[in-house]
This record gives sequence, C-alpha cells and structure tokens, in this order.
Amino acid sequence: MKWFSKALGRWNSIHNRIFFSILLFLIIPVLLTFYLLDKPLESVIERKIGRTAQDALFLVNLNVELFLEDMLKSSVDITINPNMIELLKDPDALTSYEKLRLNNEVLNRPFSSYFTNSYVTVFDLKGNWLSTSYIFQALYEEYTESEWYNEMIGKPYQHRWMFNDKAMLYSDREPIITLARTVTDLQTSQNIGMIAFSVTEEDIRQYLTGLEGSVYLVDRNGIVVSSPSKAMIGKPLPEEIDLEKLMSEYNGQNILERDGGKWIVNHDTIQLNGWKLVQVVSYDTVFKEIFDIRETNIEIIIVIFIVFTIVSLSISFNIVKPLKLLKKKMLELEDKQFYSAIAVAGPDEIASLIETYNKMVKEIRGLLTRVKDEYEQKEEMRFRALQAQINPHFILNTLNNIKWMAYIRGNGDVGDMLSNLGGILEGSIGRGSSLIPLKEEIEYIKNYMGLMMMKYHDKLSLKLEIPEDVMDQEVIRIMLQPVIENSLIHGIEKTDGPGLIAIQAQRDDERFLLTVSDNGPGLSADRIQELERRLSSGPEEPPPERIGLKNVHDRIRMQYGGAYGISISGSPGNGTTVTFTLPARKAERRMNDGI
Repeated sequence: MKWFSKALGRWNSIHNRIFFSILLFLIIPVLLTFYLLDKPLESVIERKIGRTAQDALFLVNLNVELFLEDMLKSSVDITINPNMIELLKDPDALTSYEKLRLNNEVLNRPFSSYFTNSYVTVFDLKGNWLSTSYIFQALYEEYTESEWYNEMIGKPYQHRWMFNDKAMLYSDREPIITLARTVTDLQTSQNIGMIAFSVTEEDIRQYLTGLEGSVYLVDRNGIVVSSPSKAMIGKPLPEEIDLEKLMSEYNGQNILERDGGKWIVNHDTIQLNGWKLVQVVSYDTVFKEIFDIRETNIEIIIVIFIVFTIVSLSISFNIVKPLKLLKKKMLELEDKQFYSAIAVAGPDEIASLIETYNKMVKEIRGLLTRVKDEYEQKEEMRFRALQAQINPHFILNTLNNIKWMAYIRGNGDVGDMLSNLGGILEGSIGRGSSLIPLKEEIEYIKNYMGLMMMKYHDKLSLKLEIPEDVMDQEVIRIMLQPVIENSLIHGIEKTDGPGLIAIQAQRDDERFLLTVSDNGPGLSADRIQELERRLSSGPEEPPPERIGLKNVHDRIRMQYGGAYGISISGSPGNGTTVTFTLPARKAERRMNDGI
C-alpha cells in the first residue's frame, strides 16, 4: 500500500498531471487512431487484393475452360465424320489407303491454334485402332482392359477427363491431358467405339504462368495436372491445403497458416470438368508495401512521442514554477497577516493569476477589517433587538390583564375585543419562523374577523370550508389578513346586504389551493387585468396598498418560486375571489424563539 500511496501522491502533483495529461490526450489518441485505422485498412486492402486476385484467377479459369472446350469440340468433329463412323462400324469397309487418308485428313489436321501438339486415337470394339502416334500393343491392352474403359464403353454418350503423367498410351511419354469419349451411333444409341483426344500439359501451363505465387490445376482427386512448378506435376496438393474444403466450395479465398507464416489461398472451379485452379500466395509478399508503411508510421510515432515528451516536460515546468512560488506565498499569508505580495511574472494566464492573487490578498485584508466592524455592529443591533422585543410582550401581557378585568366586571364584549386584539398582536410579533401551519393562520384570521364582526355587527360573517387533514399545510405568516382586509374595504363595505367572507382549501400531491371569496359588488375585467399587471410587475413599481395583494404575492414567490403566488377572479355583481397557489407541503414543527 505504501507504493500505491506514494504513486498517488506523485499523481497529485500538478507538474505530473500536466505532463501525463499532455501525453495521454496527444499520444494515446494518436496510437489509438493508428491502431483503429490500421486494422480496418488492412482488412479493406486484403479484401481488395483478394478480389483482384480472384478476378485474375477467373480470367485464367476462363482461358483454361476455352482450351478444354476446344478439345471437346475437336473430339466431336472427329466422331461425327461419316467415314470415321463407317470405319468404326465395319473395319473392312475402307481400304488401307482410305484409312491412311482418313488418318491424315481427320486425325492429323490442325484442330486449334491453342494446341501445339495433340494426340488422337480412335478405337473400335473389335480390337482395331487408328492413331496419330505409335501405340505399343501392351499399352493398348492395358488401356482397353482398365476399369474406367469398360465402365464407359458399356454406356452411351460417356466422356472422361484424365491426366497421364506416365504416358500409358503413347511412346514419347510426355505428361498429357486426355479427353476420352464414347462414339455412339445416333440411330441405335449403341457405342461403336471410343476416342481419346490428348494434349500436352505444356499447352495449359502457359495460362498459369501469369499469376503470382504458386499456381496449380488439380483434378478431382487433388492431383496436380499442371503447374509452372514442374516438380509438382503429378503430385498431390500440399497437405496444409484443405482439399475437402476446396472441393466443397465453387470458388473463394482462405488464409493458410504454416511454418510460422501466413498464405492466401485463392481457388476457382473449371465448370467443364470440375477441376480446380488453386493459387497460393505468401501473405507477406502481398502486404509487403503495407508492412513497410506500417513500420515507417511506427517510427514516426516514436519520434513524435519523444518530441512531445520533451515539449510536455518543458510546458509543465514553465507552468508549475510560478505556481509553486504562488503556493509558497499563500502558505506565508497567515504568518504575515495577509501582507504578502508576489512579483507578476510567467505566462499570461499565470501572470494574470498572480495579479488576481495580489488583488485578492488586498481585498481579504480589507474584508477582514470590515467583517470585524460589521460583527461588532451586529452584536450591538442584536442587543437592541432583544431589548425592543420586550415592549410588544409587555403590551400583550397588559392586554391579557385588561381582558380578564373586563370579564370579571361583566364587560364581555370588551373582553372579547381585547382577546381578539391580543391574538392579532401575538401573531404579528412573529415568534419563530415566518412559515407556520395553516391552523395557526386560521386562528389569527378568526381573531381578526372577531374584531371586524364587532365593527360591522350582523353585516359580516365568516365561512370556513377547510378539511381537517390540510390544517398542517405550510403557509406564510399573516398571508390571509391583507386579502381579507381588501375584501372588507373594497367589497363588503360597498354592499347593502349582509357580507360574507368564505375561505376554502384543497390539496393534492403537488399543489395546495386556498381561496378567499366575498359577496361584494365584484370587479370589472379591466380592473382585474390591472391588478394582475401590478402583481406581475417588478419590485421597482410600488404596490397600490402599503400592505396589500402585491406584498403577499411577492412574499409567496420569493419563498417558493415563480410558479406560485395569488390570482384574482370575479365579475361585476358576483363578488371577488382571490386564489393562493402554494406547493403541497406540511409545516415543520419549530420551537418558538420568543421570550
């Protein structure tokens, strides 16, 4: 844990934070960007190179397929020749001269410009043959007695592509590619012979030499039929290449890993006979330029890292040096009674900071003096306030004594008035918080209305419709009295009949609504609009009354925010209603701080 605490302490140093922050926010993004861009770029280039390689392989495939199609067409031309069909049906139908001429005109003629050397042999079913090259009798017998030969000769319209690297039919023993086809009588659908049309492997090899890497043409058994690498001809594909997978796919590209290296394997299928073209290219060869660019980029990043490290150290040192001086001076403040200044120096921001520090020290020194003076003044004012608070309590106690004397002497009305007046005085003294439960505010209003009822006699009555469960709602002290006073002056006094003040309350999850209604003459729409304008006016415009609606509205907004306050509604002849909107909130229990 000690090393961790030590490392954490070093990290807390602003010098190290600036240094490592510069490295983190410059070098790491560069490295991350390089990594995030390099891998996708390599994948994109790999796909493009793979697609290009596939296109090149497709062109080779097309040429090889055209070559094989020429072999197929040439063999068909021979088998549909009438003289050849006649000879196969009846070997004695033609003289020796006619057979020689047929050999020269049909078998030895140039079939295609693609073929540099071709071998053609036609067999009948009676042990006779006609060929462009000498055939040993033993080789002929081995050829005609083979399993595939007998399997084909028993079915009409058969053909087979073969590769012979040991020349089992011809004496010159060159690797050849052979197309063996049955010659079938079109009238009877019976085989009357077989043709073997062969070309040298070199004729196909010329199409494979233009591709990069190792290229193989393999048959269905995985034997290399042709390749620029002569040593591979007649041998199976390297074991690392998954032949089964190649044969299961028509074409595609695979990545082969062997001998610690990576290889790209492209393959395509010869549609005519199902043989495969396989290209194996070294991954490093394909991506050599990319790897060279990557190494160059890494070297550049290392150089940038070294340069930024030096620059970061220089920047952090130049920033930290004046800050350390500032720290030293700040530690000396208390000892020097805030008489510690620093010479302005360093970068603009640091110089501005030092200049601000000097101003701050000067202001703090002045503030300390002012705070000391203000504290002494507040203590004196507090003492005077405590003395002044004695007078209202003395008056309240005196009123209580007079009230009981009135009751004792039988002056109940006077006693009630004094009782109500005492309640009003006690509420206005402001014991405790300015926020009180609704129950206390209603008690205050009852005392106030008690006095007003004695003034107006039977002309005034109070109606309370307040559920008991909202009596704990938090309200502002002396919130209702100014509104009720306005209702009496501007409403009840102007009506001839009995006056009624009704107070209603309701509370939901978010809001508490309290309405004060009177049955006075009401207000016109213009008058209500004017009052609403005054309520929403700023503090610089004085309210129409000294303690009126504006005062109450502003107190509510200051306490709870602009979403709350009072609103006025009514119409001529229908009285006036003032609605208080407060947040639904229960009043907190507070200890009275009165004396």
